[in-house]
Amino acid sequence: MRIGFIGAGRVGCTLGKFLSAVGCQSSGRSVCESVDEGMTGDKTADRVGNDGLGNVEVVGYYSRNPVHAKEAAEFTDTLYFEDACELVRRSDAVFLTVSDTAIADVARWLDETCDLTGKIICHTSGAMSSSVITDSVSSDIYSYSIHPIYAFSDRFTAIDGFDKAYITLEGDERYIDVFKDIFTSRGLGCTVIGADSKVIYHAAAVYASNFVCGLYGTAVGLMMEAGFDEAAARKALSGLFLANTEGIAEHGEVAQLTGPVERGDTVTVKKHLAELSKLEERRAGELRNTEDPDSMTTLYRLLALETLKVAEKKNKDRSYSDMESLLKEDD
Repeated sequence: MRIGFIGAGRVGCTLGKFLSAVGCQSSGRSVCESVDEGMTGDKTADRVGNDGLGNVEVVGYYSRNPVHAKEAAEFTDTLYFEDACELVRRSDAVFLTVSDTAIADVARWLDETCDLTGKIICHTSGAMSSSVITDSVSSDIYSYSIHPIYAFSDRFTAIDGFDKAYITLEGDERYIDVFKDIFTSRGLGCTVIGADSKVIYHAAAVYASNFVCGLYGTAVGLMMEAGFDEAAARKALSGLFLANTEGIAEHGEVAQLTGPVERGDTVTVKKHLAELSKLEERRAGELRNTEDPDSMTTLYRLLALETLKVAEKKNKDRSYSDMESLLKEDD
């Protein structure tokens, strides 16, 4: 399977690097003219097939910013394209590694500009299904959503640790097993889900990733309220955070859970709520009208109730009725 990328950002660079282990050795050369036989939809089907992995070759990159395309090509030792249709022509599968809001427009533009007949067109959005592509084109194509569960922090360093990523697939049955083989044969976990499950799946990833950043920021802020400067707060929390996340990943959240909710320590939880309420009162005059003055205690109660569900799984013989009542009572 020959794979080309439209978009040379963090996801595109990382996926291309990961998949280019058996790619062409081209060192970022520009492709402005046809240099090999055109690839038709029939030839794509003949080469990719329905059973087995076959060879994977990353053809290269096209981007509306040619500098980014060239950088991505150099990083992956593939080609950069000044003509998107030339990339499409030389590829069996085209990955649209662009922002979610741009997927439909880019797919529509390619359909109007290039010959997509028989091509495999993929995007890497977590929340959108493959239908965002099929609904945007009139050509006879095969569409897929290929989403890595991974935090892409940088175009050129996110590849470090990508061996721990997990791939979620959704799309046409024709090549779904081929894509699954591509990633599992390279050591990544992979699951196929239905289009109707994409949004709730993505919400789960947000809980485990993006919201953690928000909560960590809240924790840093509370440490600063306690007298730490920001640098000291971050240093103090980092070891706790890393040990906890590693423990959850290795042993699961039930085995890893500790703390006052797990112990059923209502005295400590009451003290937390009382101090957070005082903090809210002090901050009330500084808050904008659109902000909730009770957000700190509300957040604490909601998170503690979710933590309580985990505690009940860990300690099946322990009663948490007093804790639950405390967390649900009105201020």
